[in-house]
Amino acid sequence: MPLYEYHCDACENEFTKRRAIKEADAPLQCPECESQNVTRKLSLFIAFTKSDAGAQNLGSAGSCGCGGACACGGHSFN
Repeated sequence: MPLYEYHCDACENEFTKRRAIKEADAPLQCPECESQNVTRKLSLFIAFTKSDAGAQNLGSAGSCGCGGACACGGHSFN
């Protein structure tokens, strides 16, 4: 199941949620204020390719490899 990023329009909270693809846009409650005024954000992804030089990061979304969908704080977006 993929991770999706959401934004609460009521309290400005941003959070991630692991959901089935068919549930990505289903109504969701904010874990902070319990509002249902939540929208899904456009998520980034990371891609790797393998060459003679080894693995190469094509879509540098974050240092942990999560694609920017976690709360590790170690992301550098290029």
